[in-house]
Amino acid sequence: MSTEIPPLQAPVQWLDTPNGDRLAWRRVSGSGPTLLWLGGFLSDMTGSKVTRLTAEAEARGWDFLCFDYFAHGETGGNIAEARVGRWRDNALAVLDQLTDGPVVAIGSSMGGHMLSLLMQARPERIQAAGFLAPAADFVTALIQPSLSPEDRRQLEISGVWMMPGYDRPVPLSQAFFEEARQYEVLNAPLPFDGPVRILHGMKDDVVPWRHGLRLLETVTTPDAHIHLIKDGDHRLSRPQDLDLLVDMAAELRS
Repeated sequence: MSTEIPPLQAPVQWLDTPNGDRLAWRRVSGSGPTLLWLGGFLSDMTGSKVTRLTAEAEARGWDFLCFDYFAHGETGGNIAEARVGRWRDNALAVLDQLTDGPVVAIGSSMGGHMLSLLMQARPERIQAAGFLAPAADFVTALIQPSLSPEDRRQLEISGVWMMPGYDRPVPLSQAFFEEARQYEVLNAPLPFDGPVRILHGMKDDVVPWRHGLRLLETVTTPDAHIHLIKDGDHRLSRPQDLDLLVDMAAELRS
């Protein structure tokens, strides 16, 4: 029996960031532009997309980097203390401290918002951008408008809304919602010169596919395409969806 440790079982590495967070990260060392993965809300480095990209990077000799934001995965932390700006700073620290040269970044769901913020802050570093079900402005454009009158009342009275849909309710504070307004990207053109590719399922009941079109319209590059998957859901984790992810990564790296 082989004793080789699978890539995702290898010891995690740690990055101390300027804002004081200590981030867990892993890398497959390879050639060419670094492929940087930006995960979704409460996802981590053990997910099927990261697992597949890790395997492809090993097989194809790609340089691949993934990490867990504050209050995610192995990084840990209190989600009640998380903010959009804090996660943005996490992504910037990873980009600035762990990569050199051109980077091909792929953002999934909330990671699509983080990628949009990286494109704003470091346009000279991002060579190409890929998105899966991108949740740009996910707090102000998706979560907040979906709150029921009862949810809004809970937020107003207690200062915290307990977001359902996960293994336990997720506390999102009034401060979380207010801070997120500083990091909106869909209300003005997003200057970017590189290629942009978007994968979005038309049966996505978390981030509607038309929201992906909003991002497509916002980026200024003419080299922007969206691939709509008629029977695809939000996760896009079926084998055929993962194949499309790998194809997109390969195209953007070329």
